[in-house]
Amino acid sequence: MISHYSEPAVASIGAANQLLNLMVFVYGFITIGTQIIIAQYIGANKLRDIKHVIHTALFGSFTIGMMISIVFFFFSKSLLTFMNLNEELIQIGNSYLQIFGGSLIISALSAVIIAILRTHGHTKPALLIPMTASILSVIGNYFVLYQPFGLPSFGVSGLAYSSVFGNMIGLIISVALLKRYIGFSIFSFRFRKISFPILKAILMYGLPSSGETLSYQGAQVVVTMIVASLGASVLIAKSYISAITQFVYLIASALSQGNQIMVGRDVGAGEFERAYNRGMRTTIIGASASLIICLITFIFIEPIMGIFTSNPEVIHIAKEVFLVEIVLETTRSINMILVGSLNASGDVKFPLICSLLVLWVISLPFSYSLAIWAGFGLVGVWIAYAIDEALRSILMIRRWRSRIWESKSLVQQTTTLDEVSV
Repeated sequence: MISHYSEPAVASIGAANQLLNLMVFVYGFITIGTQIIIAQYIGANKLRDIKHVIHTALFGSFTIGMMISIVFFFFSKSLLTFMNLNEELIQIGNSYLQIFGGSLIISALSAVIIAILRTHGHTKPALLIPMTASILSVIGNYFVLYQPFGLPSFGVSGLAYSSVFGNMIGLIISVALLKRYIGFSIFSFRFRKISFPILKAILMYGLPSSGETLSYQGAQVVVTMIVASLGASVLIAKSYISAITQFVYLIASALSQGNQIMVGRDVGAGEFERAYNRGMRTTIIGASASLIICLITFIFIEPIMGIFTSNPEVIHIAKEVFLVEIVLETTRSINMILVGSLNASGDVKFPLICSLLVLWVISLPFSYSLAIWAGFGLVGVWIAYAIDEALRSILMIRRWRSRIWESKSLVQQTTTLDEVSV
């Protein structure tokens, strides 16, 4: 929809979304830590501790979400300047980032409630939350961009407002579902029920787990800065390609999330052999599915790109990139599933260390060298991505097969959450 409105807006919002995605994983450590702890305690049949986990998780997500919202509201222009955008793109994206970023406290609260519902097995009700928010946002986008019924055009700022509206309705639905399926009313929240030992446990598991993805998203911000120096056409192409790849790895992402919940329960119940086999089996299925989807996408990339743009330069760039994407997404699926499996078992530090080393020592220098020095442009960036994912996939397979993760389980180390200490 944005591409039919303004291609410079695509570049500007694409860069802004890199910052927003990064912040999602800043507050995501609360979500991931909560999910790991609840899954293991369900597996261990320690249900009485879960209400304390929910109280603490809501408090943590509210606090972090509020801090992030304040930063975006007051420093949106400075952040876009940091992204190496030109003045025109900064002016386009500033109001979008300020409004949408300033509302991330809503997203933070919804995310932790979705995690609670999913971990309890209520995945279909949890789907209703982002689905409703997305549908309302798309409808809102149509009204603010295309001026039906003679309405004024609100432009890029209108996109942010429609997203905020959709997310607010999603939060209201999530609160209702939390009460219906978990029996927890948001109005029963009490500060005295916040447990600092539980908060320590959430941080102990959530920070390294989310840190792996946070490191990746941080690297994406740096890559976007590199791509921005290659010109607007390349930045626009990256925005379109990134949107398409989200659908390409959708199945692997879904398998990773479902597998993480099940592995966490298996580990909590002490069923390590079942957890090991489940992790390996899901990895094979995910990699196979990703390979097939990538091949199909590569074959039909020209008509797919035609949905977004008729610019022959952008379409040519996309075609070259999606050839590399075949290797990238196949190995990415392995990482997504096995990193989720390791996190669910409590082995959270190893994926983080691997991510930091490979991403920042190998991937980013390769991105700059291949894109700028070698003159490969966006294709060079994607080759660096593929090298990064391939190296980490080898490390994750070796770690999972070593079975060191069996000694990392929270329930194997403590009797109750109140005994947890860092």
